[in-house]
Amino acid sequence: MKQHIDSIKKTLTGEGIGAKVIDQLKELREWFKANREEPGYVKMIRLAYENIEENNDYTFLYLEEEDGKGNLEYLIDLLADYDNKYNKEELQDIKNLMLGIEPEEEEDQPEVAE
Repeated sequence: MKQHIDSIKKTLTGEGIGAKVIDQLKELREWFKANREEPGYVKMIRLAYENIEENNDYTFLYLEEEDGKGNLEYLIDLLADYDNKYNKEELQDIKNLMLGIEPEEEEDQPEVAE
């Protein structure tokens, strides 16, 4: 998997988002299908390259201060260490964004009077 991740990052740095990245994401997806029982990640990778195919850019903007390329790089970085519990939480948030699921708002805690 590391070689797939490194290859995608190199392409993003050198060429940006395009047909080569789409092909590399498809290869990464196949690696996840063959080597991990993580259907959610397989779906996320598919949604990512389908989004690029449709928009000629990655438009799932999880990080507001970054463009499509920066957000795709962030997704790839999270997938590189997908077993990390913090990465899992963020990957779930990104998956929800991709699926159009609104994040649950944290309920305001009532103030405690002293």
